[in-house]
Amino acid sequence: MSLVRRALRKIELPEDERGNRWQNEDILPVPPERQTWGPLQFVELWFLINLNMSTYQTGSSLLASGMTYWQAIIVILVGNALASFFAVLNSVSGAQSHIGFPIVCRSVWGMWGAYFPILNRILTSITWYGVQAVIGGKMIYVCLRSIWLDLDKRIPNTFPEGVGITTAQFVGYVLFNFLCAIFIWFKPGQLRPYFHGASVVVGITLFCLLGWAVGSSKGYGSVFSAKTTISSSELGWQMSAGVMSVIGSIASGILNQNDFTRFAKRPSHVTYTQAFSFMLTSSLMAIIGVIVTAATQNQYGDGTALWDPSTLFMAIQDRDGSRGRAAAFFLGIVFIVSQLSINVVGNVLAGGLDVASVFPKYINLRRGAYVLAVLSVAPVPWQQMSSGGTFLAVLSAYAVFLGPMIGLLCVHFYLIQKRVFHIPDLYVGSKKSLYWYYYGTNWRTIVAWVCAVVPSMPGFVHSVNPSLHVAVGGTRIFSLSFVFGFVVAALISYVLHIIFPYSYPTQTALEGEAELRASSESDQAEQVIEETKVA
Repeated sequence: MSLVRRALRKIELPEDERGNRWQNEDILPVPPERQTWGPLQFVELWFLINLNMSTYQTGSSLLASGMTYWQAIIVILVGNALASFFAVLNSVSGAQSHIGFPIVCRSVWGMWGAYFPILNRILTSITWYGVQAVIGGKMIYVCLRSIWLDLDKRIPNTFPEGVGITTAQFVGYVLFNFLCAIFIWFKPGQLRPYFHGASVVVGITLFCLLGWAVGSSKGYGSVFSAKTTISSSELGWQMSAGVMSVIGSIASGILNQNDFTRFAKRPSHVTYTQAFSFMLTSSLMAIIGVIVTAATQNQYGDGTALWDPSTLFMAIQDRDGSRGRAAAFFLGIVFIVSQLSINVVGNVLAGGLDVASVFPKYINLRRGAYVLAVLSVAPVPWQQMSSGGTFLAVLSAYAVFLGPMIGLLCVHFYLIQKRVFHIPDLYVGSKKSLYWYYYGTNWRTIVAWVCAVVPSMPGFVHSVNPSLHVAVGGTRIFSLSFVFGFVVAALISYVLHIIFPYSYPTQTALEGEAELRASSESDQAEQVIEETKVA
């Protein structure tokens, strides 16, 4: 046992960063000197998070379900409008209090109960990091292939068929992770120059890609001419399910909005800026994906829609000679920048804070980010991605669990706790804390979450394994899963807090003690000053 203790002491944080079981420097409220994010930073944030290849391919799954391109575009616009609304709604609490998602969860779930949503967020961060790293690795592979067109011969494949990756592509995956490891070293505030440059470069390049695809097109393929294969009675439900999948693809980012907005200069900076930039970037990227795929379907896909940009870029390399290889190289570089943005900023830095809140004595934000990056290999993401859209659909469907969590965060902040956090109580794990509730958990929150999730479970199971028969009613509820879960969880939680009220006083005992200590320290400082003057 002494050996374990010695090992734990070795990995404790440096003394100036070290905290205790419930806090360290990275999960404390952001001090005023670090509250530096203004409107521009939040516009750039969503430019970087949404302008990536996953968003680009949004239309593929919608068209695969039998919709026409214009029906898919309607679904994309409605889904992103709702997603931007939920993102803004859940961001104000962080901008007002300057605390992150794990700490806000303590006010809703209780000091111990908060570990449940935090661990859920860590799980999604690990999985999405792996997915985005595989996609980023493909872009590095494209860049290397632009230099050596016979790259697959130079690096012979030693992986078995069906694993979803070749040895040359795996080299790209490793190199992309190496780039991520470099970016993880920097704190969020230090990445502001990167925000400025990358958002502009990626945005300009996307419009160049769109202009080239439309201008050089030799006819639009079946993406634009295909008719719907969905019956009129089912079309509304399919489009509703599509809207939920659009929201689900960014649900984990909506859940931990506070991890970004805690750096805001003032709450107003996270409202109109995010509503505008979220809606614009996510919708624009998905629509550009639909148009570019349609414009290049005949010319480069021989009638096959090339939804994966890496496949399109390789076709350009093969058909357009040195000019095509140069174009594919620079496009690959820009998409690497976009994938670094979503992976580092959207996944590991936010997820690193979640890990830090679980082990605050040993892990800070940086260490937590590296832990997530290492663990992302465990789900073997390249093999999961080989299943195509199925795996991404399951990840989006996971929003059935996240929607109710977001609803609970919002109803607590706006209605139950009336936009007030008692900060000292969020860092004390005992009965002294207002947020200790019942043995460290708020049972009302747990009941509300379960009641909101259970009705959607049959539909979720069916989405994971379509061969299982589920009643029509189950699939109908699942077609509304995120919004249904959000509303039901918020409503039940609010009602339970009325029937079984919990007192949230104007000032807690811990806040009173903190004021007394501050007053005492102030008096001592004044006394020292007076003594110095006398001397």
